Amino acid sequence: MSMNIDDFENDNLPPLLRRPNPVPDPVPVAQLRGARKVLLDNPANSLDEDASSVVSAGAVDPVRLRRLVEAQGDMSDCGLLMDKPVVGGTLYTIPPHQRYLDLDVLPDFVNQRWAHKVHTAMDVEPATAVPVTYETLVDEETGEPRALFVVHLADRKALAAAVTESMRMTFEAEGGKNVYTESVLQQGIKEPLTLFMVRVVYGDGTEETYTVAGDGNSRLVSMWLARTGGDIDAAAAACVSAVIGPVDRQGPRRAADQRASRAKVTEMAARVRRGLAERTLTEATRREGHTLTFPAMVVVGARTEDGSRLPDLVAARDDLVANLHVHVTPWTGGAQNTQGMQRVYRHALRNGLVSDGCYQVLLGKVGPGAMHESLGVPPHRLWATAVHQHAVLAGRRADQMNLLIKQEFGMGKADRQRVSEHLAPMALSSYRSSERIDAAARAFGNGGTITDTVWKQPWELTTGSDALKVLDEILERAEKGEAAARAELIVLGGTAAILDGYITRDRGSKLGITRDGATAPLRFTPNNLLTLLASTGGGRRMLHSIAYAHVAADPGILPKQYHTVDREIDGVIVRDGEAIHDKAGAMVTIDYEWDLVHAANPVEAEAAIIENRKKLRNNSGKGGTTTPEDVRQRRILEETINNARKAATTLAKMTQTHARGREVFGSPDGVDVLRQQLKNVDDILSHYGPARTTLLDLDDEGDGGDA
Repeated sequence: MSMNIDDFENDNLPPLLRRPNPVPDPVPVAQLRGARKVLLDNPANSLDEDASSVVSAGAVDPVRLRRLVEAQGDMSDCGLLMDKPVVGGTLYTIPPHQRYLDLDVLPDFVNQRWAHKVHTAMDVEPATAVPVTYETLVDEETGEPRALFVVHLADRKALAAAVTESMRMTFEAEGGKNVYTESVLQQGIKEPLTLFMVRVVYGDGTEETYTVAGDGNSRLVSMWLARTGGDIDAAAAACVSAVIGPVDRQGPRRAADQRASRAKVTEMAARVRRGLAERTLTEATRREGHTLTFPAMVVVGARTEDGSRLPDLVAARDDLVANLHVHVTPWTGGAQNTQGMQRVYRHALRNGLVSDGCYQVLLGKVGPGAMHESLGVPPHRLWATAVHQHAVLAGRRADQMNLLIKQEFGMGKADRQRVSEHLAPMALSSYRSSERIDAAARAFGNGGTITDTVWKQPWELTTGSDALKVLDEILERAEKGEAAARAELIVLGGTAAILDGYITRDRGSKLGITRDGATAPLRFTPNNLLTLLASTGGGRRMLHSIAYAHVAADPGILPKQYHTVDREIDGVIVRDGEAIHDKAGAMVTIDYEWDLVHAANPVEAEAAIIENRKKLRNNSGKGGTTTPEDVRQRRILEETINNARKAATTLAKMTQTHARGREVFGSPDGVDVLRQQLKNVDDILSHYGPARTTLLDLDDEGDGGDA
């Protein structure tokens, strides 16, 4: 009986564009030795025996695989292996061939495209996912690098957690734009994935080897989503169960474990073949049939231009993926800048531009205490941001770092704006848990602290164990005219001001005539504002005060305002550097960005305020309107209530999934205070709000009938 594609439609699934192919059962491991041997004999191969076994074990057609990896003629001929030019040499891959999804294939958990959001060891809040670092595997016996990555993890639970996080973050990236589940269910995977070999070394010395997606990670995750019905948690659990196996297993994988994994794939292949014989494909047949196998290319060799083994597979991998996708990490600018700067730091370490201790701080692998022991700077995460800035911006090293940044990001010129933009996610990485981090990164990326005093000038970080005393010492030296101390004050005080919201990204919409949190009398980029502040005694004291309050983290210690010019105010002569007092004699605190901008140039600020006021008055006279105060307050009320409702709803959902349960709302006393505040708002609305003047006709509402 003839069939057509319409016979396989299902209203609950996307339209079927191509039927799954019947797939043979995986052959026993013993029958794969021939394919492994010819791969090991290939002169371009840089894998060891274990990795070569994994390559051959996952192939659907071992006979075809053997033909693809067998060298022809003399030893200089790599046969059918495909050469992929990269920086420093060539990668060799097996041409596209079918592989089983369930056999030793993991998503990209090593080159995490969300690492710019992961909390580092410097952060005050512990990381929910530890960034996995990977390096080129070096053979212990020969000392030669292999075409293998090595990853060190505590145990299989840590591997499972990394894989799960990888799949979740891939699923959530860009609002689901990189999810191809429906496409998989319609026609399977057509474009081959590029796989790299990864050796996972656990804390007890046990080792396991997997293939990991280098290119095509979204497609790989989408296959697991298609198989399990679209739920990412179910997809991640299925991947971990099928590929890694029991996470509490001790010791290396045994032959019996491999046989069990292959037996499950055999059962699935048999189910798919039986399902394909039916006139109408079942949902299970479509899901398993289109996700049982996929086309892939596996990187098996890495050679330099002179034929020796490539020493830096990490850089080669990134260059290959960048060539395929224009950007190494095409999802977000933050991910691109984070990974790019990580590579810059790795090259800087290799070139002797930074020490190993500094490198550990730059990557966020150590906490404040270890940073102090290694570098001598105060044990506070604000100094971690300064370590980044010192490594990239200070002294003669800055020119070499500038060259590395230009090479990494493909720029003809690396000016302050571009350098600050690329540096921002890494420089502020110890504050990723902060609610202000996104705004702070934008401000830092808008010139940041890169003033003439900081940029390519000789300055060092003052050492000491007491952060507050170190800040006092820096201010004292800066007041004596020491340029290096002023640079340090700009870096520490300026970064603290950016982190605490006293300096934001320069925007024209901030111009205003009143002192509040949303306006400024003048427009300054962060680095220009810091330049002006650092040029006056009062400005330097304000930067010191901001950094001091930031480090102290005490509600009783707030940053204070200082006069920045000598002038007469209300008949009293004030001097640059003197504290500003209110009528009660108390020192005035820095509350808004307005305060810093006004202090940077008080005379010009006053003139700008007058000019801005004239513009508003003229616009109003020409028919323009300003927002009435009652309208503005209603908008604030509505937005605040909406935000409160959204926050309460989110926390309510978290009670079902978070380990703390209902404690995510905080303490019972705190919740009672919030409820009382909400009741007070309700009482005000009821008492002072407008009364209804008409009665609702309830009979006219609804559908008019009893449901």
